[in-house]
Amino acid sequence: MNSYLSKQTSAPTEDAIEVQAFKDWHEACPEDIRQAIRFQYISINQGCAVSLPGANGAIFNRIFGLSSVDYLEEAYRWMSGKAGNKFLQLDLESASDDVRCWFLAKGFVEKEQPWAKLVCKTTSRCTLPPSAIACRKVDFTEARLFGSMICNGFGLPESLVPVWASIVGRAGWSSFFALDGDSPIGTGTMFSAGERSWLGAGTVLPAFGSRGAHKALINARLAEGKTRGTSTFAVEAAFSVSSAPNISYENLKKLGFEHVYSRKNCAFPDNHN
Repeated sequence: MNSYLSKQTSAPTEDAIEVQAFKDWHEACPEDIRQAIRFQYISINQGCAVSLPGANGAIFNRIFGLSSVDYLEEAYRWMSGKAGNKFLQLDLESASDDVRCWFLAKGFVEKEQPWAKLVCKTTSRCTLPPSAIACRKVDFTEARLFGSMICNGFGLPESLVPVWASIVGRAGWSSFFALDGDSPIGTGTMFSAGERSWLGAGTVLPAFGSRGAHKALINARLAEGKTRGTSTFAVEAAFSVSSAPNISYENLKKLGFEHVYSRKNCAFPDNHN
């Protein structure tokens, strides 16, 4: 994390591909579905805010990629009018004094573990033995199955299946199944633009945990990114500590990802829970 210890005047560049992925994700979801489930997105400077009240967690209900009071306030006002739980993700270690004061004055409440931003350069990848778990791309006809598996994995309602299904087969996106024989047992997706790729939606069915499926899905996306000309991969995972280890975080580190900074995961004071 040493490259982020000095105070930042703009959002880390590693956030840019994540912001772009969520913008494209919002555009991919058909308008009638977006309206029905109140899926909303706004770009603000280098960052964004996204709202999907049916998903209670931070993934689809957060502000991120912003580092100045003016832009944070704009995002805060926009998000404050949305239903459901709302979160701000912010790297307080590198924030300016003005941002720290603004943050404290708003009364945000830190929730859950911080999210780590991890980055992997193609030149720094570890070389690992071949995985016993095979992976393949998701076919367009399997989009609903892909969406359903992710919703089950993240504890999301079935009404949100179309959100995940909408990115299968879309330009810029690569979606994968991990397999047990011919049967899908895990999911992962990747958004690529230019020389950067963002990884998300990593889930494995509980019955198939600890068999290497998560690592196999990471490797499949790294290999796909290489064919797309990716030089830098970015991903987020709950920060792993000895008292609460996170398998996703540990696997990413083993596969050559570097923890570059951490985001506080903070709830709006009016959150429902």
